[in-house]
Amino acid sequence: MDQASKLRSAILKKNKYNYLKENKSDSNENPRVICVSSGKGGVGKTNFTLNLSLALKKKGNRVLVIDADLGLANIEILLGIDIKYGFIDLVEDDIKIEDIMVDGPLGIKIISGGAGISEVADLPIYKINKILNNLVYLKEYVDFILIDTGAGISKSVMSFVLAAQEVIVVTTPEPTSIADAYALIKVITKKTDEKAINMVINRADNQKEAEITFKKMNMVSERFLNKDIKYLGYISDDKNVRNSVKNQIPFLLNSPNCLASKNIENICDSLLGNTENKNKFNNFINKLSNLFLGG
Repeated sequence: MDQASKLRSAILKKNKYNYLKENKSDSNENPRVICVSSGKGGVGKTNFTLNLSLALKKKGNRVLVIDADLGLANIEILLGIDIKYGFIDLVEDDIKIEDIMVDGPLGIKIISGGAGISEVADLPIYKINKILNNLVYLKEYVDFILIDTGAGISKSVMSFVLAAQEVIVVTTPEPTSIADAYALIKVITKKTDEKAINMVINRADNQKEAEITFKKMNMVSERFLNKDIKYLGYISDDKNVRNSVKNQIPFLLNSPNCLASKNIENICDSLLGNTENKNKFNNFINKLSNLFLGG
């Protein structure tokens, strides 16, 4: 049984290596790194990230999702899958980036965070470099890296938010959600005024409610933070979303013609239409390096 297990493991590693080899790009463009976050939990951030990744994949992009909601394997639950290795396992001698990637629907790739920034920062420098070198290896094999963070403004969340090229803040029209989203935007803006911040309104009754919610948020941000936020779109309060969560199937696949699926496709088109943040992957690695090393 042990020999058979080793054989299966070897075949799995070969298949993952073949995926990277076959998906290598000759393009000079680097992947876009987008961090998806929220001021409070329970706003549907992870479900949005997963379905957005599928919409990007359907458009012909190679997509990697990093589940950085540390301690909460939300994407695993949404898909009903088990992930053996996490981000921190890259420090092991025999583990490479292709070993911790798990296949998702339509061929998207998923990596579990598995550890906090503080745990990585405590590692010896040579192990931190091993993690960073593995991440650099991805630049030729993916077009989009979506990082699903936890909610709030913890050190771990802000580390990924500040390292990413652009941020999508997910909120609902509820007053508490809006207030917490503003708090997140305020912290981001205080730490850097160069970050591209996008917003998605989830569980909106209709387009008008979503637009009013965004206009209020943007008006306050412009007035008190001198920050202009980009509106990517909204997702309807659709019962098909709840049914898909119960069935552990992304709603874009389970109900491709429902309102929420059309909304996700529109958000995807809006995101693809914005090319200002292309080719900044090296900046992401440099910032992540500084955060890991406490600098």
